[in-house]
Amino acid sequence: MTQNNSQRLYWVDVLRLVAMLMVIAAHCVDIYNATPQHDPMNSFWGAFIGSLMRPSVPLFAMMTGLLLLPIDESATEFYKRRIPRVLFPMIIWSAIYHLIPYFTGIIGLDKSVITTLFPFEFAPSQQASDALHNIALIPFTFNGYTTHMWYLYMLIGLYLLMPFFSAWVERRDRTLTIIYMTLWVVSLTLPYLHYLISPSLFGECAWNEFGTLYYFSGFAGYLLLGHLLSKRSPMPLRKIVAMGVMVYVAGFIVTYTGYASMAVQYSYAEAPQLLELFWQFCSPNVALMALGVFLIVQRIDITSPRLQRLLANITKCSFGTYLMHYIFIGPVIIMLTPLGLPTPLCVILSVVMVFAICWALTAAIYKVAPRTARYIVG
Repeated sequence: MTQNNSQRLYWVDVLRLVAMLMVIAAHCVDIYNATPQHDPMNSFWGAFIGSLMRPSVPLFAMMTGLLLLPIDESATEFYKRRIPRVLFPMIIWSAIYHLIPYFTGIIGLDKSVITTLFPFEFAPSQQASDALHNIALIPFTFNGYTTHMWYLYMLIGLYLLMPFFSAWVERRDRTLTIIYMTLWVVSLTLPYLHYLISPSLFGECAWNEFGTLYYFSGFAGYLLLGHLLSKRSPMPLRKIVAMGVMVYVAGFIVTYTGYASMAVQYSYAEAPQLLELFWQFCSPNVALMALGVFLIVQRIDITSPRLQRLLANITKCSFGTYLMHYIFIGPVIIMLTPLGLPTPLCVILSVVMVFAICWALTAAIYKVAPRTARYIVG
């Protein structure tokens, strides 16, 4: 997910910043979506802003494919260089997240504060034994305390796949590429087909979860999409921007209206999968939104050396920012809530403050411990 400075694509740095801000914003509205709200406008803004931010993770996957495919080293070298920089920080920060509820009990805070800090943990505990149990399970799973860490498990899976994927990409077989991408696009409809037709679709059943399109589904398609879009379209700027906006808006309309309709029927505590049906990252509407953002940002030119250095530093600190940002969202919202700010303004301020704090802390870790920082913040 890194770039060679001699051939740096600064628009990719911009895209990474956009995706990172989207992730933080999406998590800033978790409290409005995951817990009952007395003010219905909070529920509206939670759904609206959350829907706007859905392209975040697909954009990260597209950037990974753009920057790393095809791989120019052996599989062994690739694994040794990439996987530890994800695995070790994931273990360290997951352990920190699991210890936070325990420490809230140590300092005498009521258990209810945990729900504000971790909206998706519906059975919070301040017991040391529960914290240690969760830490022991880190290599295998995540939970409501580490809800954003799911991405790292998925990323390691993509890294494991990429040497095999790369060997195929290097063949540059246009026909195979078209077939794969066509089947992948069809697979994006599977969440809706499962809901509308049957959970047992294309051979899926109680004893088989691997249906017909299973091997063409998932985030690997975003890897290839990012690689295929690595070169700018010759289309005039005005047309590409208009296309990007239209594609994004079309995807957003489906994403928001679908989520809002499900929110009337279900809650996270009851049926999180059904509630987030239209928020699935691997769905046609979210893929359209990601494509729209990608096409627009790709046409941004950064010529200022100062801005280039700033963006390069943000990119360097982006993984650390992702790892730690969920710690600070709850406290920042608790601090801003008494001010009585409109919900959108509160979310914007929360995003800016959380991003600034995490960026500063990650930069400080790199400065204080440059040799070991890669194992702490990637």
